[in-house]
Amino acid sequence: MTSRKRFGALVLCIGMAFILAVSAAFIIHEADHDCSGEDCPVCRLIAVNFNLLHILGLAAIAFLSFFFLLSRRLACGRRDRYNCFFSGTLVSWKVRLND
Repeated sequence: MTSRKRFGALVLCIGMAFILAVSAAFIIHEADHDCSGEDCPVCRLIAVNFNLLHILGLAAIAFLSFFFLLSRRLACGRRDRYNCFFSGTLVSWKVRLND
């Protein structure tokens, strides 16, 4: 990976962390506000921030699970496609069987 891509990924991660932190802080700060009625703009912003946190949390879980499965798949290689999680023998694990 080039340094330009790494820098872009770092900026993206910092930006996502900043957005999550600011959204959570806004929800915490405005949780006990004086509501002005049915069309309260603060309540709408709280709902938007809550939905943003919910969607980003689900996206992060989906991305991490996809990354884990992909890395596990690449670690297995093509040689042992069907017996990936249970590969290995007693000899390869250097298990000594004493009688």
